[in-house]
Amino acid sequence: MRNNLILLPVALLIIALLPLPYGYYSFLRVVIAASAAYLAWQDYRKKNAFNGWSLILSMVALLFNPLIPVYLDRESWFVIDLAVAGIFAMRWHVSADGGSKEKSGP
Repeated sequence: MRNNLILLPVALLIIALLPLPYGYYSFLRVVIAASAAYLAWQDYRKKNAFNGWSLILSMVALLFNPLIPVYLDRESWFVIDLAVAGIFAMRWHVSADGGSKEKSGP
C-alpha cells in the first residue's frame, strides 16, 4: 500500500511556486527537510545500506535544511521546487509495499 502522506510535500512544493510571504518558505524548509530525512532513513533502514532513494532524499534534506539555509534567487528555487516535487511524487509512485510485486510460485 502506498503511503499517501508523501503527497503532502508535493502539494506544499507546488503551492510554493506562487508568490507567498517569506514565512511560508521557512515552514516549507522544515517540512521538506524533515520529510526527506525521514524517507531517506526509512529507505536506509529497509536495506541497511545507502541506495539511490536514500542518497537522493538525503541531498534534498541537506538542500532544504533550515539550520544552514541555502540562499538562491527565486527562479532557481522555482526549478528546484518543481524537481523536488517530482522526486517526492516518484518516490510515492514506487512506494507500493508489495502491492505491485509479482508473487512467485504456483
